[in-house]
Amino acid sequence: MSRFRSPLIPFLLGLLPFGATAIDARAAQAPAGRAQASQVRANPGPNQVGVNPGPNQVGVNPGPNPGRANPGNPGPNQVGVNPGPNPGRANPGAGPNQVGVNPGDPDLNQVEVNPGDPDPGQAPANPGPNQVGVNQVEARPAPAGAASTEATDVPSLQPPLALGGLVGKPIVRIDVVAQGDRWHTVAPVTSVELGEPLSSDAARRAMRELLASGNFARASAEASLLPDGAALRIVVVPRRRIATVQITGGALDRQDTLRAAGVAEGGEITAAALAEIDPRIRAFYAQHGYPAAAVAVRAVDTDDPTQIVLALNVDPGAPRLVSQRVFVVAPRADRELGPLKERYPLGVGARVDEPALVEADREMAELLRRSGFHYAQVSHRVLAVGPNSYLYVYLQPGARIVPAFDGNRAFDDDALEDALGLGETTDTKPNDLADRLRAFYVARGFLDAEITPALGGKPDDPVRYLTFTVREGEQVRVTKRVFPCLTGDLSADDLGREIESFLEEDLPGDDFTLPDPRGVADLFGPTRGAGGRARPVELIPAMTYAPETYDRALKHLRDLYFSKGYLNAVVGPVSVLRATCSRRSPPGACVPEPVAERVTAQCRTDALGLPLPEPPVPAALTCRPDPARHVACAPEVTLRIPVHPGPQTILYDVAFEGNKGFCAQAGLGERDRAFCAEERPFSERWLSDIAALEPGKPLSTLALDAARLRILDAYRDLGYAFAEVRAAIEPSPDRTRARARFIVSERDRVFVTGIVVKGAVRTDEQLILRRVLLREGAPFRQSQARLSEERIATLGPFSSVSISLEDPDVPQKNKRVVIHVVEQLPQYLNPQIGFSTGEGARLAFEYGHRNIGGLAIGLTMRVQLSYLFEFMIVDDAARRHYEQLEGDERLERRNTISVTLPDIGLGPLVSLSLSGIEMRDNQLDFGFAKQAVIPALTYRPRRTVTAQLAVSTELNNVGFFQSESGAGDPGEAASNKREILDQLRMPEGRTIALAQRLDASWDTRDVPFAATRGFLLSGGVEHVDAFDVFDSGESQSSFPESHFLRFTGRVSGYIPLARRGPILALSLSGGYIHPLVAESGTYPDRLFFLGGVDSLRSHLAESLYPEDGLEEARKVLDDDTQISTDDIPRGGTVMVNPRAELRVPLTDLLQLGFFLDAGNLWIRARNVNLDPRRLRYGLGAGLRVNTPIGPLAFDYGFNLDPREELNEIDGALHFSVGLF
Repeated sequence: MSRFRSPLIPFLLGLLPFGATAIDARAAQAPAGRAQASQVRANPGPNQVGVNPGPNQVGVNPGPNPGRANPGNPGPNQVGVNPGPNPGRANPGAGPNQVGVNPGDPDLNQVEVNPGDPDPGQAPANPGPNQVGVNQVEARPAPAGAASTEATDVPSLQPPLALGGLVGKPIVRIDVVAQGDRWHTVAPVTSVELGEPLSSDAARRAMRELLASGNFARASAEASLLPDGAALRIVVVPRRRIATVQITGGALDRQDTLRAAGVAEGGEITAAALAEIDPRIRAFYAQHGYPAAAVAVRAVDTDDPTQIVLALNVDPGAPRLVSQRVFVVAPRADRELGPLKERYPLGVGARVDEPALVEADREMAELLRRSGFHYAQVSHRVLAVGPNSYLYVYLQPGARIVPAFDGNRAFDDDALEDALGLGETTDTKPNDLADRLRAFYVARGFLDAEITPALGGKPDDPVRYLTFTVREGEQVRVTKRVFPCLTGDLSADDLGREIESFLEEDLPGDDFTLPDPRGVADLFGPTRGAGGRARPVELIPAMTYAPETYDRALKHLRDLYFSKGYLNAVVGPVSVLRATCSRRSPPGACVPEPVAERVTAQCRTDALGLPLPEPPVPAALTCRPDPARHVACAPEVTLRIPVHPGPQTILYDVAFEGNKGFCAQAGLGERDRAFCAEERPFSERWLSDIAALEPGKPLSTLALDAARLRILDAYRDLGYAFAEVRAAIEPSPDRTRARARFIVSERDRVFVTGIVVKGAVRTDEQLILRRVLLREGAPFRQSQARLSEERIATLGPFSSVSISLEDPDVPQKNKRVVIHVVEQLPQYLNPQIGFSTGEGARLAFEYGHRNIGGLAIGLTMRVQLSYLFEFMIVDDAARRHYEQLEGDERLERRNTISVTLPDIGLGPLVSLSLSGIEMRDNQLDFGFAKQAVIPALTYRPRRTVTAQLAVSTELNNVGFFQSESGAGDPGEAASNKREILDQLRMPEGRTIALAQRLDASWDTRDVPFAATRGFLLSGGVEHVDAFDVFDSGESQSSFPESHFLRFTGRVSGYIPLARRGPILALSLSGGYIHPLVAESGTYPDRLFFLGGVDSLRSHLAESLYPEDGLEEARKVLDDDTQISTDDIPRGGTVMVNPRAELRVPLTDLLQLGFFLDAGNLWIRARNVNLDPRRLRYGLGAGLRVNTPIGPLAFDYGFNLDPREELNEIDGALHFSVGLF
């Protein structure tokens, strides 16, 4: 029995927890702050007063409705102004010790009016004899920089307070007393003078003065009788602003901890609130599995006497962990669940975190519902036995619901089960599932489909079958659309195309066309005994009637007419005209019944000439199938869609209201004064220029809304963050003309009082703030906020950046700016496996650190290896060259290490990168090794504009492959190739190269790897000086120095030809190498190459021979010497490459591409001929597959004019990721 003791104890304890302590599934709530009764806030809303005072408190209108007396009974020892239905008398329904304002004949020297609910250490709440309490006032936290008057705007209290016999007595002493044990320093009251008669107004003036300093949260006034007059005593609750919060230790999220403590940076704190932080945080930690947490709270004074630094030291202690997890489930249900219950997210070793456990219950319940247990419920209980915590998970899965289908012919059970989406939704009511199935059928043309659900079995059965009885009916086709009353600019074909665009988008279609098996059987099958064949379901969205999709399309048509100035256009509703099949119709056919009724367009208008809706179509023209009555309907329908545009409205005037602006205000800054003098903003002319509406043109609602947004952006860019702009149309009586009126509600101009960074756990906040254009004391400009977001995002460590105002839904003149950043993981390791037709198999490992030292310094180390197998080499000359390489020489590599410094003291727009490169690369004609150090400065003034200056120091080793031409002597063949290389000015050997490169680009493409709109302009110039510094015997070059300028440029544009339709991509690239010395050569790694997916797809990668290569080679060889393609290297010093591609989407996944590539290379600039007839052309097509990493492109290009003397191939197949 002892063997079973260990597992049985927790199970038995879960059922009979004798002597055990159960941890409540919901930890104790953090202590809430006590509401001070009868407190008046410094900035109250209309009629805002205290409600329902507590014991020993006076309530001003203490009833549940602000502004009215509470007819209820106050609590013990409460005094209420108008506490009962009969003022002046004791409330007959009052409880013990309850007194009204005038309950009888009270001692005039013992009247207490709202002294408040005292905290420990406060003055006594119940004044003794000769004391009068005069109302308590609470200061509302005002934002930093707010005007001092905002903190003292206290409404007058009605009725006026009764001070009894002390009213009018001279004030001979004014005392200010601070409650609590902190911050006792108070300033004397100057707004009330000694000798002034005592009054409620004097007391309030004193309280307003103290609250205006910002050092006190609340104030109350008391008066007492002295022999020579009255003493005024002001009791204040000191407060301080929290400059920053420092948390040391702790194990939970910082923001969650601050939220639980009820504090925030920039917020206020009092001594009482300071004492509540400790129990709040301990309760928060206990709720999350740290029952022994200890908290030390310190308030550290700063140089500013109104601010403190709040230091929190949190020792979480040992966490309470789950010792054992036990599932409590009925045996029959357990067999159905199987291993599914093991997917409960939390198990042994998990922290007893109550919110996490609640979330785990919810996730498990959703998992069970998606797995067929539609009525599953999951709960938990944690049982603490000594140091152990046992987690009991109570699973009530209910019956597993298995869908079944009856009557489906067009679609199999798997398709219908996928349509239900049971694994993706928790909405599993039978009727909802039936509606989902019917929507599935309707979207595929089965307009008459009926779905009837029936749930079998008993509630306590472990498995129940939900049977859907399907009556599919015939597939219904839309054969015609008619648009009665249609006039104006748009034709019926135009409207049809607009509607079909929605149908193609919403409804499923055939990705691939399947043959009709009946036709295949007739052509190739047996002539007898073949049996019947089902006709496949043909999905044609344009011929399908789906009511919801048509409703969306008609709304779009209305908006389209409104955008063209037809502001009173009537579009729709859709009427379905469908014939009733005669009962004499042969099987499988429908003979329409003759109908006597006809429908004609009436196109009615009202007295003003505005269109009226068309009357409904007679019911006899719309057949509805009824199998019970043997009513069948035709499978073809006609849709009748009335479209009556009405008169077109012309814009004749633009007006503005509420445009005041700040130019007339005093105290403007230099920038605002200059702006007002030069631009004259907020005038009607200025706003009209921004609106850019042309009188005399049709009034478009789209253009009107765009103008409204432009005006709103202009206001927000000037600091009016809470401005609102409405657009109204004022038509003429006949609706042919209209005035556009913009109503501007400016509100206050918003000024920045502080900038706070949130979410920067690892990143230095000052690094972020240095990239912010907004400044304290300056207006909050929207354009500066957006540009600051872009600058912060370029740092690199963040996945998202947003800049907004604190409490953006609360309009206020002074606001703090909050920068929210979401940090990525600082380090990553990224293994990659790839393949390309040019490089072969590729393996790479990349390690990166995005945020070294919290300064956004990036470190990247990458190792890349690739190997090109011989069977993948199509070019014969390249194959012969590769055969000369040893095994390790065939392995290409590229190893890089780079460090990026985003802030180098030149401002936020300039960054520095330092890269080291070691590589080995095999081209078709030469091998190339390089070691280089490349520092680069990058300047990025806008997201779309980039400029870079790079300097590189390189150690290069270039070697051409040996020739295997027809020369019998290998030495002679090598000599011939050397002479050709000298003629082509292509040196080789070991060199040191010093290069400086300047690049600039302007990129407005929406997606770089698969652009659909925008353009790209890029250009660069590189200065290269390469020379041989090694033993001249090692160098085979005839050019001691290679000194030149290398120019490159590219322009690309992307033009969408239709909405969600074809896209035309155009590109033009060019390059030129200009020698700076007479005998300068060009090392082959700096030459231009054509061929491959990036240039000329009719050729393999970088395989195009230069146009003048053969001619230049023949100049240095004898006439009888045979020249092989092995002797002529690829590459040139001049290059041009125009390209065009038409991209046609087939589905969301597939896309066709038709392309025409052109281009050519020249070795010598004097031989360049840009005659289009001398260019090389590649014509082809390809298939693109859209993936999350970019489109996968499979292209085949045909060489339209192969050069036989160079053994050029007729075409080439290419595979790539991304499009140009």
